[in-house]
Amino acid sequence: REAAAEVRRLPIAPEAAWQAGILVIVLSAILTQLSNVVLPPVADTPIMPVLVNPLLSAGVQLAIFVVTVVATFRIGRSFGGTGSFEDTLKIVVWTQVMMFLVQVVQLAALLLVPPLAVLISFASVVLFFWLFANFVAALHGFESTGMVLLGIVLSAFGLIVVFSLLLAFISMLFPGVIPSV
Repeated sequence: REAAAEVRRLPIAPEAAWQAGILVIVLSAILTQLSNVVLPPVADTPIMPVLVNPLLSAGVQLAIFVVTVVATFRIGRSFGGTGSFEDTLKIVVWTQVMMFLVQVVQLAALLLVPPLAVLISFASVVLFFWLFANFVAALHGFESTGMVLLGIVLSAFGLIVVFSLLLAFISMLFPGVIPSV
């Protein structure tokens, strides 16, 4: 929570925070492509087009980033949170930076000790939820990190359902635009 308070105090303009977020997304897409060189993705998986196309990968990450910023702000506020949109943006960017650093460590492990990369992958999921729940709790002034974690999981599930239905509807309106998975 102290880290979140420090991030919120950083004198970063919203424009610079958006640019930092986009930079992290681009760097992450590049790192994903480097990872694909070391360990090519398994063929014929639904996520394959995103993994092998750096522009598509960055686009998907950007969409998730924007949805995360807006949802974290709006959902937190709807439950009585006090965080500002600008602070929400800084917190989400900082979380992305931390996860990018984990991705760098994971790639190094993939090169040096491949089985360790799998453990880092699992640990990174736990780390993300722990960091994000603590940052959101600090951002919005919530006392219970556990309830924030539950809110994150339920909100993510709800957003996945909504976007899945939206994509299904789009694919019915425009056959062939979105591949069937």
